[in-house]
Amino acid sequence: MSSNHNNNSPDHYETNVQIPIVSFLTSIVTKITTKTAWINLLVMLVIMINVVLRYGFHNSPAYVDEIIWHLYAFFMFGIAHAITTDAHIRVDIVHMNLTKKKQRVIEILGIIFLIMPFTIIIFDHSTGWTYHSFVVNEFSENTTGLPYRWVVKSLVPISMILIFIASLSELIKNIILLFHDEKLIDNRQSGNRSTIGRLFTPTITNLKED
Repeated sequence: MSSNHNNNSPDHYETNVQIPIVSFLTSIVTKITTKTAWINLLVMLVIMINVVLRYGFHNSPAYVDEIIWHLYAFFMFGIAHAITTDAHIRVDIVHMNLTKKKQRVIEILGIIFLIMPFTIIIFDHSTGWTYHSFVVNEFSENTTGLPYRWVVKSLVPISMILIFIASLSELIKNIILLFHDEKLIDNRQSGNRSTIGRLFTPTITNLKED
């Protein structure tokens, strides 16, 4: 009896829910962020080289330092990844004690009025910075520094695009699940829906019945 209750609880369903449009948007973000995450290893390697050059040979060219912080810019991609995997830190005691429905409402309002306006504003400003940097062919002030400063600046608007896609994915998911009121259907029952309907229909995968 208790086993059936657990399998039919909202939490159990939510861990197995699939919404095609959400999965598609999430896959765009995760494919990019998981591949660029390997740049972390390159950052560590360059840092080690810089340490050896500085303390072993007393010679650390400016371009080595600049390579490090240029690569650090890719860390912004991690924000989008954290949104899609819900890996960002939450310190909201009130939020965690609310019902699922109220939590979704807060998530929806937060995405619409906080995250999305932030990404749009930063994207708008950063594209201007990047374009200006490209037009004037901005380069390092150090004689041994790196050219093409617009390349690293372009990572800011790209990051904002990824964050927006990740946020849109979470927004769609929370709205759909809010209106379905956790009454999700077995994926075997969604075959008669239209193509558009299936894109936005939450279905249960790996459903087990006792």
